[in-house]
Formats: sequence, C-alpha cells, structure tokens
Amino acid sequence: MRLGSKEIPKTLEPILIRIRDRVRDLIKQYKSLARWGRPYFFSLEEVATVVWLNEKLGVSLDRLSKFLGVDKTSLYKVMRRIEQGRVSYYDPDSRRVVSETKSKQDLIQLIEEKLGSSARARIADPFQSAIIRDFWVSDIPKRAKIAGKPAYLSEEHKKETLSVVRKLMAYFAQTGYPTNPDLWEEKEVEKALWAVYKEYRKVARAMIALRRVPQWSTWFKGKIGAVTKRITPKMSALFYEDYLRLKKLWKEGKLSDAEFLVIWLHITTGAREGYSRISESLDLDDPSVRSSLTGLRWEKLKKVGDSYIIEIYESKTEKPWTCDLSWLDEEPLKILLKYARNKGSIIKSITGLETVGEFKRWYTKLTKKISELLGLPYSLSPHDMRRSHISILAELGVPMEYALSGHMDFGVGWEDAKTALVFYLRFSKYTKERLKKQMAEVKKAIASRVSA
Repeated sequence: MRLGSKEIPKTLEPILIRIRDRVRDLIKQYKSLARWGRPYFFSLEEVATVVWLNEKLGVSLDRLSKFLGVDKTSLYKVMRRIEQGRVSYYDPDSRRVVSETKSKQDLIQLIEEKLGSSARARIADPFQSAIIRDFWVSDIPKRAKIAGKPAYLSEEHKKETLSVVRKLMAYFAQTGYPTNPDLWEEKEVEKALWAVYKEYRKVARAMIALRRVPQWSTWFKGKIGAVTKRITPKMSALFYEDYLRLKKLWKEGKLSDAEFLVIWLHITTGAREGYSRISESLDLDDPSVRSSLTGLRWEKLKKVGDSYIIEIYESKTEKPWTCDLSWLDEEPLKILLKYARNKGSIIKSITGLETVGEFKRWYTKLTKKISELLGLPYSLSPHDMRRSHISILAELGVPMEYALSGHMDFGVGWEDAKTALVFYLRFSKYTKERLKKQMAEVKKAIASRVSA
C-alpha cells in the first residue's frame, strides 16, 4: 500500500483502512463529521499511527487527510493538540471521549514497539525491521559526491533496495533462514542473491542496492563491478576489423558523420559514457557536465606536435587523464576538427543534441543500429565501446601494462584491473595469427642453436 510515493508498512495498513472506513460510515450516517461531534479516532494506536506516518515516514498531513476522507484542518488541529501533550479519542466500549497526556515521542514509540521485532526471526513486513525502518526514514548520503555538495539517496534508489529486501525475505521464508533483516549475515545473503537472481549482472546490482543500507555498507567487498569466480561476463565488444567495417559503412552513407564520429571518439578514448540520472536534464554545454564522453570539451583539445591530445576528466576516480586522438585512426580526426569551437561540448557540436538525456537515448539506439549493420549475434551497449578500446589495444600488440595505464595517451587508467584483463585477453583471430608467427620464429631460432 502506498500514500503518494511512500510505502506504508503492512502492519499499519489495516489501521489506516479501519479509520478510513469508519469515517465513511460516520459521514454516511451523520452527513458530516461535525454532526458526529466526537473524535474519529477510536484508540491511542490509531492516533499514534497517523503521527508516526507523518513524523517518521514523511507522509504529509494533506495526503493523510485525503486518504482518510477528513478535512485537513481537523487533522492539523489534532496534531497541534498532540504538540501540547494532549491526545483525545473515542472509546466505543464506554461510549465516551478519552483524553490522555501523551507527547509526540510517546506516540511514535508506541508504533516503533509495534513495528519493532529485532528479536523475532520471522517477520512478513520489512518495516518491522529496525534496520530497514531507519533506512527508509533517514537521509542516506551517497557514496559519490557531486561537485563537492552533499548528495542523498533518491526515493527511487530506496525503492530499489526495498525491492531486493522483499525478494530475499520471500526466499528466506522458504528456506527457514530468518526473514528479519536485522538478523541477516553477509554470507547467507550472498548465497541467497545467487539463488534468487542467478545472473552476475543482476546479482551485482542487487549487492549495490543492499550496500546502500548503512549497516550493510561494507558487505560484498571486491565482488561488485569485477569479474568473479562464479561467472564469465558477456563478451560483447568490437575488434579493429569491426571498426574498419563501421568506417566502410560510414563512407557508404549508412552511418552519418555524427554517428560514426561518436563511435570513433568512444573507442579511441575508452572513456565511460559519463551520464547519470542526476545529469540527464543538464545541457551538454553546462560546465558541470565534464565527466568522460559527455564531458569532452573543445577547450581541452590541444595540438601537440603532429597529434591532438584531449584531457578527459573521470568522475569515478576524480582524476583527469589524456588521450591521443590519432592512435586508432587519423582520418575521422580531420572530420572532427571541422566542428571545432573555442569552447563547449564536443558531443553537442557533433550531434546537435541539447541535453545529456537526449544523447543517452540517441546513443543507445545507435549501438543497437550498428549491431544490426555488423550482423553481430548480440546487441551492443554504449559501454561496450569502452571495452572495445582495450580489446583493440590488445589486438594491436600494446603491452597490458600500457593498455591499463594512462601514461601513453591511449590507455584509460582502468582502476578495475580484473575486468580490464578479461577484455585485454579477448584475442581476435589476427592476434592469434601474430602470436603463432612469433612463436614459430622463436622455435626456429632455438632449433638452429641446438643443431649447430
């Protein structure tokens, strides 16, 4: 049950529904609550429920009054009396109005005790867990900071975490392990995640969601975002031959300048895409859009000798690095320079798109389009262009220590070496042919020495 964007604990749902149905009956019988002339709350618990939802869950009194079918002014009066330490409700057994001296905190504690079940192993409602209840009502700082400002988890992120918790509780209900998140242990939760989600990407995403809960923030270290022992990641990336086929398609007019240049830029730089939910509404020219591909800017492109070096900022590592735009192919560089401006977004100049969100949607469609044009057995995603960067470097014989660093102006400084290694070791048939030739030459030289 929801009130607006707020998820209501299942334990409290019957109480709210009971008040709402009673109000409807009273209005039907007396034509208005004013003619009833007594409180529409029939217990201290009912009053406390409204107080807890407003104070701890953040459900507005306006939203509560609409759901209950009462005038919001009357609900505000109830809250004002509570702030003065007075609570009134109607006792249907004695048929009289009862007044008690209770503070707002007394009422909140009453509901906390009803919801709290830290000693109980089996619960059906995640809000009966103190850990989940605190997570839901608190401002949880994000791990990453945006422009030095404090940032907090959005409602959507909290919902995603709550969804994972519910699935785990349902699974544990079948296995006999405690369904109460207050009693969960990391190892048991990790096993359950694999049983519930099965695929690595889904498991990793669920792990990330659970780590948002402060008490679980140190769980799954080294198991998120990297290749694990359990699974081999989907090997979707391009090799140099694929790039040349894309270039041919561009020359044949099957890809526009904008489409080909973005793909070339992404493979060349190996940057991340640089967009997020927070940045999607921003104009690409906005100075705060400075990370990775979406943050490529004309003022950061410099001519050094015969090369053009661009500085790229990586928000994840909070470090800038540089890339020589000519290492993969110089020809598109000449086309790129026709779009050059003194400053501003390179991506916006090329594509004509205005916002980060527009570019994200456009680029996602583009990678699906080139998957079809190349006749690939899988559908590429924008992030696969980053993986293509390191796969092509490996294919061209660039030593891994250079391919993984940012010191030669064509490595991107992969901080996750495990994932990078997988794509570095993804050899094309040309890599294999080159290695076989090298091995044959070494064997021949050794054999000649032995026979001499």
